[in-house]
Amino acid sequence: MSSSQSSGRTSRGFALILRAARAAGLTGRRSPRIPYAGNDEPVFVTLDDPAMAAAIDKARRTLPWFLDLAKHPARKMDEFALRIIIAAGTAQLIWIYPFAHVGERFIGQVSNMPLWVPNLAIGFTIAFDRTEIVDWMFREAGLINGNFTARATLSAGRPRDREKFKGQFGLDFDF
Repeated sequence: MSSSQSSGRTSRGFALILRAARAAGLTGRRSPRIPYAGNDEPVFVTLDDPAMAAAIDKARRTLPWFLDLAKHPARKMDEFALRIIIAAGTAQLIWIYPFAHVGERFIGQVSNMPLWVPNLAIGFTIAFDRTEIVDWMFREAGLINGNFTARATLSAGRPRDREKFKGQFGLDFDF
């Protein structure tokens, strides 16, 4: 998850890279409306659940396309985000927005509340690699693309709960 080098010079370097990526338009400046769970309560789905495993597989297979698109988005595309898994006792999926792709590594800011990861909070900068990425998303003309893990999580829910969740976060996708 974090860089093997813990020097202040490394973290300052990542901060400079992230600022440069923002300046180049590779990342957004405002916080996206990224769904985590209704009413800020966690949703528990095992990673070996068939729907979740398929969602993660699809996100990973399409990741190169997403990363290329994030570098060269169309006019109405924004809020490009990555979702990573962090295992700290209990595994947790964390959205990263904004993010930058630097060589084989990624860096970005935590954008949902880590419940089980000590010493990590919204707004913290984190470095990670491709193997930790489990999902991606972006908005195009206000509609969410990607976010396969949310779809897998919600697919097992009651129709009225799904509709409420979709309305709460402005989602417009089928399950």
